[in-house]
Amino acid sequence: MAENPLDRAGGDLEALWLQYKEAVRAGGNPQALYQELVWPALLERWRREPSVYPSPQPFAVSVHTLGTSPEATALAVLGGGAEKVYVLHTAESARFLPRLREDTGKDLYPVEIGKSDVAAIYREVKRLLEKHPDVPVALDLTSGTKAMSAGLAAAGFFFQRFFPKVRVVYVDNEDYDPELRRPRAGTERLVILPNPHEALAEVDALFAKELYGRGEFGKAAGYFGGMVGKTGDQQYLLYKMLAEMYHAWRTLDAQGAVRQGRALLGRLSENAWLQHPLNERRKTLEAQVALLEAVRRFLEARDFGEKAGVYGLAETLLRLSQEVGEGQPVLAALYAYRALELLLQERLALLGRRAEAPGLSPEEEGALREELARILRLSPEKARLGDKLGLLDLLAFLRLKGDPVVGAVPLSELQGLAGVLKARNEALLIHGFRVPTQKEVGQHQGGQDHQNPRGTGSRETPRTPWGSDGPGRPGAPAGGG
Repeated sequence: MAENPLDRAGGDLEALWLQYKEAVRAGGNPQALYQELVWPALLERWRREPSVYPSPQPFAVSVHTLGTSPEATALAVLGGGAEKVYVLHTAESARFLPRLREDTGKDLYPVEIGKSDVAAIYREVKRLLEKHPDVPVALDLTSGTKAMSAGLAAAGFFFQRFFPKVRVVYVDNEDYDPELRRPRAGTERLVILPNPHEALAEVDALFAKELYGRGEFGKAAGYFGGMVGKTGDQQYLLYKMLAEMYHAWRTLDAQGAVRQGRALLGRLSENAWLQHPLNERRKTLEAQVALLEAVRRFLEARDFGEKAGVYGLAETLLRLSQEVGEGQPVLAALYAYRALELLLQERLALLGRRAEAPGLSPEEEGALREELARILRLSPEKARLGDKLGLLDLLAFLRLKGDPVVGAVPLSELQGLAGVLKARNEALLIHGFRVPTQKEVGQHQGGQDHQNPRGTGSRETPRTPWGSDGPGRPGAPAGGG
């Protein structure tokens, strides 16, 4: 049995290192002497008790890049302790695979890639993580080309977002010998890097800001809430409340939006938060909460005298219609139709009438039939009226009564809108099987331009948060605000 150099040196790697250094100074070959004097002792120590910082972890899988200096990779394999070991190697470094197997005593799963093929590393890491989705995985970037190490690090950072048990690791040293141009034996350790998604709230802030900017307020609120737990910094709680307010608004939960909005304004009034970035947009937030309160009052009372509530709800529906757009034309049409209907019902309420019980006199009914026939391009006897006023009936009745807003719309536009409304009634989510075209949806949306108080000189209502001129990103929520 071959003698272990560590035994010859009394178990002292430092003594072996000095022997090695003297032998090199005497003209010996540094690489050959290292393999003879130092490496067997260092390897034996790591086989018995690898040095891992901050502490050993039970990795089930490890993935390593292999270059032309396999010693560090061997230490990383031993430090990771995984049962399944995948090695990304180049054609050149493949010759070190047998030695790596011998040094570590592990079965290896080699994967050949180009030395600069970063995309191949991304694909392999993705494949391996999908193959082992629920176990701790170590990604070791110690060895290999710069492209290989950088690619594995980038893949690790990205995929940690979806596979939280992934850790990036590398073999470091606490002392480097400049004369021998090597780490001093015995000072090596496997470093397990913390997951930046868990360690730094600022990383989550980037995701939260991205989601917030896309209008995915519910998901953004989840990230902001997680940041409170990670950092203990309550400023993120205020951003969470803001995102929850907008999420409730966007899902038409006026009561929930008001509750979150009031709570947020209350927090912003506390001494501790007077300097919070959201207070820079306080007036905008106050206007939005006031609008939401008006919408809530309207929905509870169903009173079209709550003009601000009607206008705010109609504009919210229009924004939602524009947002879903081409992706969901049926839903876009429903939002736009209901928004237009609300605005017309508000105009009708000014006449003291309600669409569900208009109370038409025989004279009004006859005149309405004739007006409706003109819009539909029918003879009056073919124009049908129900007990309630539908959207076209509302348009015709308001024209009949000289409403200045509806009266300003040319008859040709109303006739075009009539065709669109007929298509709406045949839509998949109403009574039929059609999917509205984008042009038809656009006509629904455009029909409100004449009804919206913005176009008539009436008092402006604050925009929805995802509108083009809304606050967008109050306080620009990000790490540190």
